[in-house]
Amino acid sequence: MAIGKGATSAKIIPIQDISVNEWVRQKCEFGCRLYAKRFTCPPYVQPVKETKKRLKGYNTALLVQFKDLTNRMQWKEIQNIMSDLEREAFLNGLYKAFAYTAGSCKLCDVCPAEALEKGTMFDRKKCVNIRIARPSMESAGIDVYQTAKNAGYELKVVPNEDMCFTSFCLLLLE
Repeated sequence: MAIGKGATSAKIIPIQDISVNEWVRQKCEFGCRLYAKRFTCPPYVQPVKETKKRLKGYNTALLVQFKDLTNRMQWKEIQNIMSDLEREAFLNGLYKAFAYTAGSCKLCDVCPAEALEKGTMFDRKKCVNIRIARPSMESAGIDVYQTAKNAGYELKVVPNEDMCFTSFCLLLLE
């Protein structure tokens, strides 16, 4: 289904292959211009130690690759694809299914979080797309590069923002 909807590839991986580290979240806090401006980004998502704890409730995940990305509309479509995959897994008996996307949320042109001076996790209720908006892997502390490598993918840093890039998303299954 992932490939049918536009993913380049998808692999079932054991939960142990997902690498979670505090430094990943730090990159969001001290490097992303959208920090605290999206409800799917820190400080509105769970801390890294909570991600580690939550992953212990799963055995497998689906790592979904999207290649040759270039623009904002593709990001929005990827978020919708991951929402569809999560729902399909749920409807097929994998009731714990939960998706992590990549990068900052693009579902709305302007996120209500941008207007908040000092938001809390409770402000997340103001999200217009709360049913489908999901945190990015990075915002939850998931090391995308190491996780992709553990799954047998080769992921390279893209030196310029205007270049095509590859992105990964994650669907926790059971």
